[in-house]
Amino acid sequence: MRKPDFIIVGAHKAGTTSLHYYLDEHPDIYLPDYKGGDLLSHRDFKQLGKTQAYLDQFAQAGPGQVLGEVSSVYFHQDDQFVEQLSHTFPDLKIIVILRDPVDRAYSHAFWDRSYSQQELQNFDDLVLSSKKILRPGLYATHLKKYLRCFGEDQVKTFLYDDLRQDSREFVTNMYAFLGVKIDFEPDVNKRYHSGNVKIDNSYNKLLKRGKALSPTLRAMVPAPMRSFLRNALTSKSTAPKPKMSSQLRHELMQYYRDEVMELEGLTGLKVSRWVAMAEK
Repeated sequence: MRKPDFIIVGAHKAGTTSLHYYLDEHPDIYLPDYKGGDLLSHRDFKQLGKTQAYLDQFAQAGPGQVLGEVSSVYFHQDDQFVEQLSHTFPDLKIIVILRDPVDRAYSHAFWDRSYSQQELQNFDDLVLSSKKILRPGLYATHLKKYLRCFGEDQVKTFLYDDLRQDSREFVTNMYAFLGVKIDFEPDVNKRYHSGNVKIDNSYNKLLKRGKALSPTLRAMVPAPMRSFLRNALTSKSTAPKPKMSSQLRHELMQYYRDEVMELEGLTGLKVSRWVAMAEK
């Protein structure tokens, strides 16, 4: 059974879902159909050779295709995870996509869960007290684990800002790193997971119940009606994402400042602008 050639390890809320679909269009690249399985984070690698559950994802790959996975959670796993990953797949190419950690944390907070109106009034405190939201943005800490285990030649860091500004050039540079044809042009016009605020109300609860229905029960409702109901409930249970408060932005900049400055030293990427205001 063939092993993966590359993994995009994250970061979370940095365009990984869009990249999954862009890369999946390339005829020389094979990805599992479902992005977000993250099987390696669910299993003991010591059992990998016995279960084959992870490698089975690549069973349908064609001859000569480059095999890969796109994850948003592998990047901020612990040292043991990264060490075992390098031991299991020593020749793996690692791709990291990094977004302004302040904006990333804010986006993560709204993706993570729904909020009541009262919680939204204390939203800044909820973000600043959540390790789940803050920890993925400790970029230098996480990147050093991958550089130590895989080496600089096998780890490539990209910036989310570049994906937003010129998606075609971004994926072309990624193709070059992966060793596939760089002249292929995917459809990069669609953006995935743009994100709204999920409101914790009765409409949201109905939406969750609908998703939990069995396939048999769903089949009893015509597809156009299911689509109409889903769209109606979604519109009632979401709201546009509010602008981040200046106080929260300042606090997050202070929190991430040392990590960002160390990241710039590690990679040579000009990212100090992410926390520039925190120095004033």
